[in-house]
Amino acid sequence: GNVCEIALCLQDKEPRIRDMARLLFHELSKRTNSPIYNLLPDIVSQLSQLNLKQEVFREIMLFLLCFIKKDKQNEMLMEKLIQRFPKCTSINQKADLAYCIAQLKVNDKCIKCLNDTFKLYKDALFDEDVLKNFMSVVSKAKKNTKLDTKDALEELEAKFNEHAAAGMENVKASRKAIRAKKRAAKRVARKKEWEESDEEEEVSEVEETETEEMEFDEENQPENRRRPSAVAEKTVGKRKSGRSSNRSRRGVRS
Repeated sequence: GNVCEIALCLQDKEPRIRDMARLLFHELSKRTNSPIYNLLPDIVSQLSQLNLKQEVFREIMLFLLCFIKKDKQNEMLMEKLIQRFPKCTSINQKADLAYCIAQLKVNDKCIKCLNDTFKLYKDALFDEDVLKNFMSVVSKAKKNTKLDTKDALEELEAKFNEHAAAGMENVKASRKAIRAKKRAAKRVARKKEWEESDEEEEVSEVEETETEEMEFDEENQPENRRRPSAVAEKTVGKRKSGRSSNRSRRGVRS
């Protein structure tokens, strides 16, 4: 963790801090136990997870990788970096690893390592940046006249191109499937909205029908049920007046 923070200081805005960080790594490189070589895999992994700007990450790694000069260290570091491909969570992290691999010196054992571990990184070759860095390794190896692996290089280059094309087709198919899935989800959502809307309309229509039926029944009720008839009102009035006259007569007799 501390070494990673020191590595970040290599790109600090303050010149004095940048110079102190460079001096520290130069002093580390003089030690016999190769501390920079031992720390590099973790530094690469931690810096890659910080989502730094690509140019910042690559300038830091370009400086640190220049301390890896022994052939054995190049071979071992390449293998360690390739082993980290399956652990990456994004294509950007894989591109960062590919960049670091492309900065290493190449020999016969490095080419053999790339062939033997091909399955670990082949799925990332669809990415233009990843492919470019691995192809740069092949180009670098072709320029090295000491290499006796011409057939292995041609085989590796053919595999790069083949899997890059196949990987791109898989990516396109995957993106197409994702888009189709999103469209299907939208259709299901719209259908659900339509069904809910239809149910609300049906309920509304039922309520309107019931209201209309009630109003129709009230309008068509018999006249005598809606209010007392005029005859009934007259009869009640006569009864009341008869009772009043009977009381008057009784009062006269008494």
